[in-house]
Amino acid sequence: MGSERYVDKGYKPYLAFDERVKRIAELPGVSGIELTFPGDVNAHNLNLVKSMLGSYGLQVAALGVELVCDAEWQTGSFASDDPERRQRAITLTKEGMEVAQALGVDVVSLWLGQDGFDYVFQADYARAWRSLVTGIKECAEFLPRVKLAIEYKTSEPKMMCYVNSGGKALALAQATGCENVGVNLDIGHAFIGRENPAEVASVLLSENRLFHLHLNDNYGIADDDMPVGAVHWPQLIELFYRLESLAYAGWYSLDLYPYRDDSWEACAASITFIQQVCDLVEDPSFAEELHKQQGGAPSKVLHWLYKKALMH
Repeated sequence: MGSERYVDKGYKPYLAFDERVKRIAELPGVSGIELTFPGDVNAHNLNLVKSMLGSYGLQVAALGVELVCDAEWQTGSFASDDPERRQRAITLTKEGMEVAQALGVDVVSLWLGQDGFDYVFQADYARAWRSLVTGIKECAEFLPRVKLAIEYKTSEPKMMCYVNSGGKALALAQATGCENVGVNLDIGHAFIGRENPAEVASVLLSENRLFHLHLNDNYGIADDDMPVGAVHWPQLIELFYRLESLAYAGWYSLDLYPYRDDSWEACAASITFIQQVCDLVEDPSFAEELHKQQGGAPSKVLHWLYKKALMH
């Protein structure tokens, strides 16, 4: 399950939707699942999916609208040069928002990976930006109770994505003038964009625009979607500390792609890391001790953190 660039059929057998849901429900500490529209859930199978999730005690954490992984989006979605394709993206997003509302889901995630360019002089940047703003604004005004979370990424599938940083995603959300447009912060995307997720999350929370989180890890070279904490554990401790101190109230959603690893174990390892770090930073003594360490040499905080985290 899960094709890659070099082995297009993947390394594992394909699992049907109901089997994937069953395996997710068996993970300790999991109470929700993120679904994709219209592939996983749509107007035709809505009641069936609701019943299935209910039988496993799972909520829907967020609903992602598929605007990337089908050939129809080759020229882009909201920012496509083709007006029919732009309208298709708007229509599909509105339909997804209606399904989300029927499921009782607060957040619809939009990853705009096909909205961008590959070469110089290929794109009209100003027109593309206007199309992004007006199209997403139209969707946001369609169902104001449903939040639209823009997921940014530096590249892929387009070599250069228009919404390529936390700042650009925030600017887009604010440009719509709609309070229900915000950001889905994918931690791995932040790392490959040379961002510090704790800083990005803090800015977005300060502007009331952090609507959702995708948690994973990578080496800062490509979007490897490794288990959480596999590489950047100090940065992730700071992230969870800032999320706790700034009262983030959304979901912690795993976005992993273990091509060759065991999928269940990769998720279980990530959950263990998240639980351990949350226990660490939610302890009132953590903030008190951190405050005592600050003000001197920056490495003094690192010295304290290493002992605190590794002995926890």
